[in-house]
Amino acid sequence: MEYNIVTATFDESNFAITSVLYQYNYGNILVFEGIENLPEYFEVHFANKGDETTRTQIGHDGQVEIPNEYLETGKQIIAYIYLHETATDGETVYKTIIPVRSREEPSDVQPTPEQQDAIAELLDALNTQAGIATDAAEEAAGSAESAEANAKLSESWAVGGTDTREGEDQNNAMFWALVAQQGAEHSGYAIFDVNDQDGQMYVTITDPLANDVSFSVNENLGTLEVTING
Repeated sequence: MEYNIVTATFDESNFAITSVLYQYNYGNILVFEGIENLPEYFEVHFANKGDETTRTQIGHDGQVEIPNEYLETGKQIIAYIYLHETATDGETVYKTIIPVRSREEPSDVQPTPEQQDAIAELLDALNTQAGIATDAAEEAAGSAESAEANAKLSESWAVGGTDTREGEDQNNAMFWALVAQQGAEHSGYAIFDVNDQDGQMYVTITDPLANDVSFSVNENLGTLEVTING
């Protein structure tokens, strides 16, 4: 959004009204739209409502600078586009009204052009830094969202129940651990344990594996041999 630009849009008539400007604004540009065959350079006459004379400004490329003094009065501004067929004639062809809203007068101490440029540069720098901060915050938010998504995906592969993967409740670490446990309980399993008191190793075998496994000591080799019947 350009705060120092007001636009006069001409449709089928030669009259237009712009948006409102505040009293004491400065550096404003009036842009003309909807005018066919407007010369590259053209003449614009400015006046406040009630004035008896106008001030001439040269417009270029469809726009013209609004003289600052016309905004100091707080009165409505009138702008006439004055076109020439030849060097010896001229005609008022288009009229623009610029409403001006009055406000309190600024302090008598006005910034010099150099000070005003410095203020503008400072504001631009501050806005640039604000934009960088906003981008950084958005990037951080994106990283947080990515971390949250990765955590949820990890949870999906571990235990399921997150609705992030199709079939995740039958394809996760907990599911396959339960399947393995059920398989072991169904087929039987053996637990080896060494007694700390007597140094003996004890084997516990569950059904139905107990009926298919037998243990013996090979006296020649001194090894424990396991025989699986099946």
